[in-house]
Amino acid sequence: MESEDVAKEIVRYLKKEGIPARITTEPRMTVALILAGRHEDLKAFLTACQEKHQEHGTGGEDTDRYPKEFDSSVWNNTLEDLHIEQHAVSQILDEHKPGDIIGSHIFQSVFLKTKSENDCTPEEFARELATVRTLISNRLCEITQQGFVLISVPDPGSVTLYIPFDYPFPPEKEVCDRYHITCIRHFRGEMDHVVLIGPEILLLEDIEAFVMFLSENGVTPRSLISITERCMSRLRITQELIDQLFDAGESSLEDLRLHFVDEIATQDGQGYVQDRFGLSPEYVDSLVKDMRKLGLIKGKDSRIRPGNPFKIKPSSRQNEPVA
Repeated sequence: MESEDVAKEIVRYLKKEGIPARITTEPRMTVALILAGRHEDLKAFLTACQEKHQEHGTGGEDTDRYPKEFDSSVWNNTLEDLHIEQHAVSQILDEHKPGDIIGSHIFQSVFLKTKSENDCTPEEFARELATVRTLISNRLCEITQQGFVLISVPDPGSVTLYIPFDYPFPPEKEVCDRYHITCIRHFRGEMDHVVLIGPEILLLEDIEAFVMFLSENGVTPRSLISITERCMSRLRITQELIDQLFDAGESSLEDLRLHFVDEIATQDGQGYVQDRFGLSPEYVDSLVKDMRKLGLIKGKDSRIRPGNPFKIKPSSRQNEPVA
């Protein structure tokens, strides 16, 4: 999920709020497709696919073995990435000569562990990194103690470019041969630092402050969405269970299992959004166990009742139905 430093900050924040949390690591493997080829060959392939997709649309035949449901935006995005990469490579080769040092931001950050005097944005850094990798892969650039040094300046059109291809499987061999391109499968493995949060997260008073803390302390957007969804969903389901107990006075564990597994819908939500629940019996059991541990509910499985009234209160349900 995060770097070790960010994970430690999250744990420190939660423990300060009285919520137990710990860090565990787990391996993560991702596979990405990369198209490799000269600019004109890649452009011809992508343009042909784009035109065929526009011609047949979602109701026509497959496009070079790609299903007709294939998202056409992939062709547009990949063509745009190709144009940007070709421009970046051409700019370096047109403006420099053999022996020149390039990619100063990358070299200082990766090898010297320092920041450049002329700091760049994350987008500029990523673009420079991709371009330097392309030149190194084409053996047009070498790494020295002084930095990345150009050793050759060929025609930019002859350089093999490497473009991310956002699709789950590569083009067929005959398609690659026809357009003189190669598809590379990039396997990347790394260790994720995962923060395990105790059930006490249900008692966190200011969830918005927690989310703000995450966004301001280096948590990636992907992880931020994941953490927020898990916390908010758990809180919403907990409140629904408490509402059911307040309405009924008490309930058995078996009745709660049946109640939530039926994907009930309530009037609660925001605006036109209607909440719907479909929880497995195992999930309900886990939630009841956590809530009992926290004093949110009490009683045996045959007679579960609301717990400490100072910790919880029923939500104010909306009177008007949600469209």
